[in-house]
Amino acid sequence: MKRRLTYLAILLFCTSAFAIDLQQAKAQGLVGEANNGYLAALAPSPSAEVRQLIQTVNSERKESYQRIAVSNGLTLTEVSRLAYKKAIEKTESGHFYQSPSGLWVKK
Repeated sequence: MKRRLTYLAILLFCTSAFAIDLQQAKAQGLVGEANNGYLAALAPSPSAEVRQLIQTVNSERKESYQRIAVSNGLTLTEVSRLAYKKAIEKTESGHFYQSPSGLWVKK
């Protein structure tokens, strides 16, 4: 039993060690800042790992946007638009963001 638990712990550690993070995904051109204030895949068929990353980041962002909206008397859409503008400012050179018209731009 102890050996199984050790094996399981090693397996879980290895899986998380290989998981891609947001900055790596941006640097590799896999994701970018979409014009709606959320993260989006650049490829039409992203890997499961990239899809999971996008889902996690966007879920966290939505929760944060909702808190900001409620505390400031704004709508979720208004907050996400403001976040989009901030995201463009913070986007590093070589990373992608989506223009207001929907085109992907490399900064």
